[in-house]
Amino acid sequence: MRVGIVGAGPAGVTAAVFLSRYGIDVTIFEKEEIGGLIANAWRVENLPVVFPCSGEELVAVLRKRLEESKVIVIYEEVLSVEDGVLKTKLNSYGFDKLIVATGTKPKRIEDFEVNQNVVYEFKRLPRGIGRLAIYGAGDVAFDGALKAKEMGIEEVHIFNRTDRIRAVPKLVQLALSSGVQYHSFEPVRRVEDRGDELELYTDDGRYQFEALLLCLGRVPNLPVLRGETKNLYVVGDASGNFRQLAIAMGHTTEVCMKIVHGE
Repeated sequence: MRVGIVGAGPAGVTAAVFLSRYGIDVTIFEKEEIGGLIANAWRVENLPVVFPCSGEELVAVLRKRLEESKVIVIYEEVLSVEDGVLKTKLNSYGFDKLIVATGTKPKRIEDFEVNQNVVYEFKRLPRGIGRLAIYGAGDVAFDGALKAKEMGIEEVHIFNRTDRIRAVPKLVQLALSSGVQYHSFEPVRRVEDRGDELELYTDDGRYQFEALLLCLGRVPNLPVLRGETKNLYVVGDASGNFRQLAIAMGHTTEVCMKIVHGE
């Protein structure tokens, strides 16, 4: 049996390692880097079997496990999946079964994308900045604020459209105690490019920052799926689950068991 896996984040690596243990021929496709979004995390604490660590440290573990499994990794972007055939920008590949573990993509605000210093992932932030604005009030926003402070970014502001915080209380407490400035009921209305700075406009005032991290939610990031879906499985965050690492990996393991047992 030949299985193709799209995406080398935690779910994709879980599938690759699990199936390879059963002697299944596995190929994994990744358009960027092994690890996916988890590389951005300041701290990963929701895996009981793994001691709390940074996203980079967890990615190193995933990369090592993938190397040990001797799974073939092809660094090409997958555009579509149709009847067992996976198509990239360069080639087409046929498999008996396909697992799509492509994670999520950000909800964009294109009007705010005024230059390269407006980003949706922490790792895309420019280095050496001293003032960072973060728009959003979920786990990613507060986790990113803590990572920013740890990296020496002196001034970090979080802007929230409402007063509802969707982050783990521990993250919120740590961020506020580290000096992160939190703005409740202060949506960002406009962003302008001022050369070396970004100018943010809210109903309460005007602010100058060097970069803006947008954390306003994410949606499943799927290639085009066509034709027969009997042998196609969408796993992890791409399936619309709760965007929890343990859930994504557990869901993937369940799917792999079905493949192993011929379901």
